[in-house]
Amino acid sequence: MISRLGSGGGALVALALAGVVAATLIANQPIRFPLDDAYITIANAQQIVTGAVDSYGYTRPTGATSLVHMLLLVPLGLVMAWPAASLTLAMLAASAYVLGLYRALLTVSGHRGVAILGSIAGFAGIKLWYQLMNGLETGLAMAAVIWTVYLAQFPDNPARRRWLAGLIGVLPFIRPELALLTAVLAIAAAARLYRQPAQLARLAALTLGVAALLAALAWAATGELVPQTAGAKVAFFGDGGLSLPDRLLIVLLSVATAPLGWVLLGLAALPMVRDGWALLAFVGAYLLASALSLPSGLMHNEQRYLFIFVPLALAGWAALAGRTDVMRGRAPMIVSAGAALMIASFFLGGWSFYRDSLRITADQEQLASWAKRNLPRDARVLIHDAGYFGWQTDFALVDVVGLKSPDSIAAHRRWTLPSAGKDRGRAVDEIARQARVTHAVILDRPFWGDIAGHLRKAGWQLDPLRAGPDADYHVYRLTPPQQRAARRE
Repeated sequence: MISRLGSGGGALVALALAGVVAATLIANQPIRFPLDDAYITIANAQQIVTGAVDSYGYTRPTGATSLVHMLLLVPLGLVMAWPAASLTLAMLAASAYVLGLYRALLTVSGHRGVAILGSIAGFAGIKLWYQLMNGLETGLAMAAVIWTVYLAQFPDNPARRRWLAGLIGVLPFIRPELALLTAVLAIAAAARLYRQPAQLARLAALTLGVAALLAALAWAATGELVPQTAGAKVAFFGDGGLSLPDRLLIVLLSVATAPLGWVLLGLAALPMVRDGWALLAFVGAYLLASALSLPSGLMHNEQRYLFIFVPLALAGWAALAGRTDVMRGRAPMIVSAGAALMIASFFLGGWSFYRDSLRITADQEQLASWAKRNLPRDARVLIHDAGYFGWQTDFALVDVVGLKSPDSIAAHRRWTLPSAGKDRGRAVDEIARQARVTHAVILDRPFWGDIAGHLRKAGWQLDPLRAGPDADYHVYRLTPPQQRAARRE
């Protein structure tokens, strides 16, 4: 029986979330995002509406990892400015996530106090708001994961079984890696219902029907069933030459150093949750798949790919708390003090991290403005941060990574991937030559490798047009090796 903290448990969580949302709306003006990839999604949604050829020369969206996120952005973009639409979608996804978290934790633990504290921790914990507001599908994926947990707690409820069957058909189109969660949940359902073949067949038909519909939409919108974004990152970042022990070590270090701290320890208690073994199998399969494909990817963007484990870990903690009944007789005091402490720590730490991270868009705004004034209109620009600049300028662009220019992927598969990144320079040179680029925009950080150095080593001349300690993004005029040789002669 659910212990009561009064009927205002959900209201307290909603009030805390509303306060953070209000602070975001006030402080994030003009609207910016902490990750450049947010503007890839914006540009893709806008392209669906306009049907125009983009700056990379493609008539259909490229670099679209999440079909569902992109399609949900389209109607919002029709009624408001695109950045506002993206932020609105992020807030709606965060709200769905927190609502699902509250309901799931309440069901799993049987205690409102546990649900309140877990739900607030789920968005006020370190770097969580940064991830929820990053303009990508992270919040939507976290919402989908926790709602699958919640719906799985009612195996004897026909309506909720149908909702779960439909949702697991959607998961791979929110983020491709969630196909692993679809698989383990489908296996769990089959194991539970194998003696009821008619019912199992109906649920399977629903899952497959939803998946088939979204696959058709994906093909119509992007021309592909499986996004190429993961393959582009695997090829560019070049973990291909690593041994299996090295790959597993990188994954372990990623999890051990994650900014989630003690939260992920709750994954160990997942077997206490209904279908918990299946959920734990998903965690293991996800980490193994990451190790075999791009282990260093778990470190990217403040380890954002690990954040889908947060709702699962919180469910584990809630189940453990429900078993031990830690709040017996002290719930009001613990909840009040815990909620106040978490919100205070958020505004003392997590909030400043989120606000400071928005500076990248401010830098890109200055870069785009400078480029419009100073670069020739026929410039062909080699770039690696392919979102904001591509959305805000009309230059012909080539994405050296391959997210927005899929033609670049082949060179990295030929040189970068098998050499574990040592021959990335040969791929960069090949891409630049084939695209006949005249300029380059480079953020000189180790994350991207030494792109400027690769070009110089291959014989390109780089004349700095915008550089210096105050310019994060450097702009160069490029002279290809053959032209340099001709000038010498």
